Amino acid sequence: MTAVNMVPLDSVKHKDLHVNVDQSYGHVSKQNMVPLLAFEFLQASTNFPIVFVKQQETGKFKSVALLGLTGEENLIFSEGKIHSNYIPVNVRRYPFAAAGKNAQESEMVLCIDENSALLNKSEGVKIFEGDGKPSKATQEVSDFLADILAKDAATDIFIEFLLEHDLLQAAEVKFQLGQEDDLKINGLYKVNEEALNDLPDEIVLTLYQRQYFAAIYSHLASLNQFNRLLQIKAGFKPQ
Repeated sequence: MTAVNMVPLDSVKHKDLHVNVDQSYGHVSKQNMVPLLAFEFLQASTNFPIVFVKQQETGKFKSVALLGLTGEENLIFSEGKIHSNYIPVNVRRYPFAAAGKNAQESEMVLCIDENSALLNKSEGVKIFEGDGKPSKATQEVSDFLADILAKDAATDIFIEFLLEHDLLQAAEVKFQLGQEDDLKINGLYKVNEEALNDLPDEIVLTLYQRQYFAAIYSHLASLNQFNRLLQIKAGFKPQ
């Protein structure tokens, strides 16, 4: 798989590019998880497990949709099929991405994966008009990504709150796959329900005021979707 090469969108360098629409989202077919934002938890919770992972490079926790049970396995987006009625925004946005100029500035830079197989110079949606201005579709993508950038920051604040109040714990995930050895997934975290129930009243009130309970309980409910992944895996026949 070609490495991602996200660069700022340039009206000169990229003026002739078009984007093809891939409704099967093949670009994530080898990813077993994708970032998920807190506002998505409710809709995502009926399709796949929502868990938290600690990034090795930064030590920062992120929320993700778990799409497979091993390595590069993706049971939700594979072989041109989609086993989900919800598509995470970080899947839909591709081949575009948003970046802030720096930690102090909220101004967004629209980026594109120059190595994406969806890009070409003849078919699909134009990125720029003949006069070099962004096309209507590109402007819509820019607005969409600006919203994602803001909601990503809100998700980070939500996770920081969970950590501050010791509400995340390592999740022990273990399955028996037929006659094979047990499958154990390491490095996943979930909300500690016991700690959640023991919170003092003032912290519970803060959770309510910030509307965090919907995300927390959607996350906890989504853990039942491990069984769904197992069911898909049982009938999954890779090429």
